[in-house]
Amino acid sequence: MKKIIALLSVALLALTACTQKAEPVKILAHRGHASTGNQFSTDENTLDALRRAQECGGFTGCEFDVHLTADDQLVIHHDNKIAPGLTCQGNTLEEIRAHRLPYGGQIPTLQEWLEQAKKTPELLQLLEVKSHKGERELQLVDKCLEVIRQMDMVDMMYMLSFKPATLDYIIEKEPRMRVIYNSSSLHKSLPPEEVKARGYHAVSYNIQVILNHLEWVEQFRNYGIETFLWMVNSPYTHGLAGELGFDWATTDFYDYITAE
Repeated sequence: MKKIIALLSVALLALTACTQKAEPVKILAHRGHASTGNQFSTDENTLDALRRAQECGGFTGCEFDVHLTADDQLVIHHDNKIAPGLTCQGNTLEEIRAHRLPYGGQIPTLQEWLEQAKKTPELLQLLEVKSHKGERELQLVDKCLEVIRQMDMVDMMYMLSFKPATLDYIIEKEPRMRVIYNSSSLHKSLPPEEVKARGYHAVSYNIQVILNHLEWVEQFRNYGIETFLWMVNSPYTHGLAGELGFDWATTDFYDYITAE
């Protein structure tokens, strides 16, 4: 980590002369606002974490993850695995809902999440499409779009994926939807010109990617493509996101990174 910080500092000094001053970085609640200080204090990806993000007042958006269950229901959870013998994609909604998370929370459905999210339309919602096998991932996209349209929430939403093919499918099925290409790969992250050509609205890149492609931030800005930096879990990286000109900083620890 010290080596990464030192390299970033040197790169930042080299970049300063050619990077214009950015607007204050917007903060994205990663899987809701589940922490106090730099410690988790509730279950992430739950309605409690969403409500806390809504009540905080410091977030512009809230990210969450969606899976398709064995009986074709939409649930919010990060990993496919929930507990030994229990997975989002391999079990039914009834089986999943019977489980309690470490802080006592229950895994919500997409419908429940969006019903709560709609109470604060100023807080944008970023839905990550989790990886599924074969056609199941496209079925997940179709079902998510159906719920979003039914609730008239397209304007409140972004959809994220690590897979360009999935984002291309989303744009084909719902041209109004803003999509974000997510990547932590040094070798597979798409350059600005390709992101623009594909019609993506934003990128969310891990700090390691940007360390190796600092010039991309300004290029994305020039193309009108929003930029998200993750993970921003320290005051240092929060400041760095702003200095580099990122539009958004994705964090687990809002209280910690914004503390004076």
